[in-house]
Amino acid sequence: MKKMLTNNLGLKLLSVIGAIMLWLIVMNIDDPYTYRDFSPIQVTMLNENVVTDQGKVYKIEDGSDVISIRVWGKKSVLRELDITDFTATADMQKNIKYNDLVGIEVTCSNKNIRSADINLSRENVVISAEDASSEQFNVVVKQNGKVADGYMIGTALPEQSLIQISGPASVIAKIKRVEVEIKTTGVNSDRTIHGKLNVLNSDGEAVDTTYLEYTGKNDGMDVAITMLRTKTVPLSVGYTGTPEEGYSFSSISYKPETVMIAGASDAISKITAILIPDEAINIDGVSENQQQTIDITQYLPDGIRLADETDALIAVSVEIEKKQGKTVTIPVSRIGVQNVPAGMEVDFGDTSSIELVVMGTSSELAALNTEAIAVTLDVGHTRAGNYTETLNVTLPDSGCSLMQDVEIQYKLVKRTAADDNKTTGDSSSTNGSTDSKKENVSTIQRETVPRITPLVTIAAETVRGRVKMTRQQSKRTGG
Repeated sequence: MKKMLTNNLGLKLLSVIGAIMLWLIVMNIDDPYTYRDFSPIQVTMLNENVVTDQGKVYKIEDGSDVISIRVWGKKSVLRELDITDFTATADMQKNIKYNDLVGIEVTCSNKNIRSADINLSRENVVISAEDASSEQFNVVVKQNGKVADGYMIGTALPEQSLIQISGPASVIAKIKRVEVEIKTTGVNSDRTIHGKLNVLNSDGEAVDTTYLEYTGKNDGMDVAITMLRTKTVPLSVGYTGTPEEGYSFSSISYKPETVMIAGASDAISKITAILIPDEAINIDGVSENQQQTIDITQYLPDGIRLADETDALIAVSVEIEKKQGKTVTIPVSRIGVQNVPAGMEVDFGDTSSIELVVMGTSSELAALNTEAIAVTLDVGHTRAGNYTETLNVTLPDSGCSLMQDVEIQYKLVKRTAADDNKTTGDSSSTNGSTDSKKENVSTIQRETVPRITPLVTIAAETVRGRVKMTRQQSKRTGG
């Protein structure tokens, strides 16, 4: 048996070696040694406190915490692998280099794969460390979309009015505004809307929040909104005071003439205009145009606000015009004579007309109806004679005024019998007699009795005079 085993030993060993080689060749053909690529693989940072304990924060540059790997091994082994079998880490405690490089290690859960079988696309995570910073910011609500017509948002209250943001000092320094954006298209009732947080720089551009941490809400916030009704109403602006003598108010204008207000439905339905009190514009003693800016918010009714706060100021312009004079000629026939004593009449002599100097602005004078000017003479005397009286002049309501009083000379004379007869036959008297026939008749009737008494008296006096003269003549003749 031993002899059989040892017989041709060299040939037998050669055969075994050949068989093994043949097996290896066959196996290599059937299950070759090859590679397989896996990506992307996220690198997990370990022991970050090495940096943060120094009051610093870090950020990863150029996406260097994402790698790809090439794994070598039998085809049969590689076929069974999945990307989840690999773990990539960068330990900042043991693998940090030059303060900005952290070595990457990749391990595989499959025991058939060794670290040496894994090739990495990059060996280090590149970091930059800087001082940490933290700051509070107000949360501002941003409306995105137009609410229903006739409505506006009254209040919009985020569930968190302040937010604390921490991160690299250079990034925190860029933050100028934090807003929560809500969609309000077509909204017409009170409700709560979830909004997205936007962190913006001074140019209104989004700030990279990758390395920022929030205290509180960072995935958005709820915003409680209340809705108000809106309405466009006119403004009403007046004035008080009188300009300097010789000047007159011409016009008042203001911009805007209307404003949009907002409030509860029951309150806003009662508002038809916003009234600015006259005391707000005082032109007392002024002699030139006035410009003034008025804050109308102080004159808004309770429960009412402006839909746009930028409409609070209105520009008011008051035009003051220097008065001009205009001469108006009034015939004496238009002078109404009043309180003429019984049996008397007014005689204006050669005066056929009077002149009135009326003062006013160009527009007031143009609008003046001279036919509506009323002129009267109030006779304040009972005896015949020459008199001078101030006429009573009443101008129509046009803004004009009389520059100075106007006087007229006249005679108060006794009415003659011929005048009485003329008056009786005329339906209207001249220079102060009444206009109607009825009144003329009444006047004549009233004056008839007083006229009789003087005639009787005169007759009696005549008789007595004649008797006295006869007696005197008798004495002279001795009779």
